[in-house]
Amino acid sequence: MAEITVVTLGTGDERYLTRETERVLKQARKVILRTERHPISAFLRSEGISFVSLDQLYEKCEDFDAFNQAAAVTLLTELKEGSFCYGVSDPAFDSSIFTLQRLKPREAKIVVLPGVGVADQCLAMAGRRNADVRVFAAAEYVEARVSPEEPLLLCELHSRECASDCKLKLMTLMPEEMTIQLITGDEKTGVLSCAEISLLELDRQKQYDHLTAVYVPAAPLTARTRFDMDDLVHVMNRLRAPDGCPWDKEQTYESLLTNLLEESYEYIQAVRDGDVDHMYDELGDVLLQVVFHAEIARQHGDFDILDVTTAICQKMIERHPHIFGTVQADTSEKVLENWEAIKRKQRGITSTAQAMEDVSTGLSPLMRAAKVQHKAAKVGFDFASPADALSKVYEEADEVKECLEKNWDTEEELGDLFFAAVNVCRLCEKNGDIALFGAIEKFITRFKKMEKSINEAGKCLGDLTLSEMDVYWEAGKRDAR
Repeated sequence: MAEITVVTLGTGDERYLTRETERVLKQARKVILRTERHPISAFLRSEGISFVSLDQLYEKCEDFDAFNQAAAVTLLTELKEGSFCYGVSDPAFDSSIFTLQRLKPREAKIVVLPGVGVADQCLAMAGRRNADVRVFAAAEYVEARVSPEEPLLLCELHSRECASDCKLKLMTLMPEEMTIQLITGDEKTGVLSCAEISLLELDRQKQYDHLTAVYVPAAPLTARTRFDMDDLVHVMNRLRAPDGCPWDKEQTYESLLTNLLEESYEYIQAVRDGDVDHMYDELGDVLLQVVFHAEIARQHGDFDILDVTTAICQKMIERHPHIFGTVQADTSEKVLENWEAIKRKQRGITSTAQAMEDVSTGLSPLMRAAKVQHKAAKVGFDFASPADALSKVYEEADEVKECLEKNWDTEEELGDLFFAAVNVCRLCEKNGDIALFGAIEKFITRFKKMEKSINEAGKCLGDLTLSEMDVYWEAGKRDAR
């Protein structure tokens, strides 16, 4: 059976060619190099080893993806003539090899000989062991997910554009002034050299080729100014550790519930204010609460942050079959209809009353009331307009008034009054909690202005009657308008 034997040419320094690689190169029916520009070419000629290259494909292909596809097709066509040897710098990072393995027919055989690759020589020069470092082809690193606390070796920085893409990704979490090691190779001999530069200078070098690589040391948490989700989880782990923060270690699910609500409302306020800087800051506080609860759960053996992210990802995939499946949903209304149907099926809900009972009791009463009313509205049990709903508010207010006049317990009728008011909010497409939150803030602002005006008039708030305070209160309302 014909086969392609892939050999590692490394940087082109013949001292690092294995004896098996030399034997295969000398005995092969045909030797094909990815590029004749590789420094090993001179050595092969001196040893009387003839070869051809794929350099002509570079001229015909507009990018490396197209080249890798064309290279694989060319190699598979050559395989029909018999076995041959294919030489690349480092098979572990060569995309033409990956494409070849993907496209090859089942009966075709590809054998990759081990050798001293570019990455091995770069790591040796940087004084690092393979086990300590994450190694990537530079073009693939741009899409990779890695931790800044792990050292990196990026090989094959073949162009300024590639170096720039890597720099921008690195700078999302690492300081631009950090020192990295740039490794370059002599195009004639393949001998590597190493120089220290700043991360900012990575895409400002005179030359880039397949031998160019960069070693990026680990950047510990305290050495950085930007952080990702993994860092937040790590911070919380540290705070809850046996030698961590006394306050953080004492917290429980229940003790943090108030914090979770407060942070959520503070984010809502930032959105209402259009304050972008406070939006991401407050959203970070909300995210902290999620990670905090997940860490408590991990320590109790209940669940962990992976369970949290898994649950929400599964839910979003399942409830968006128009994106991840074959269901059609061309409008927002259809999306919500599908969402509700899927949720009902998953929870075994078969009636509107069951759907109402399914609304979480953990919600604020105003929010829960709106959701229950929405369930009723979906089957036509609703007011025709906000004005019609408002008449119910007047009716409930009169019933509260009657309770007061007759000295009856007002709790039930006050509940009805709130419920009626929520109906008006819902039909006006407003959130009752947010509306009430805004009213509270407005009241505090006006009271503060009234108190200031009274003090500026040389009077004391506590000495005034309600009628006297009303004068300043109404003046503040007029100014606000």
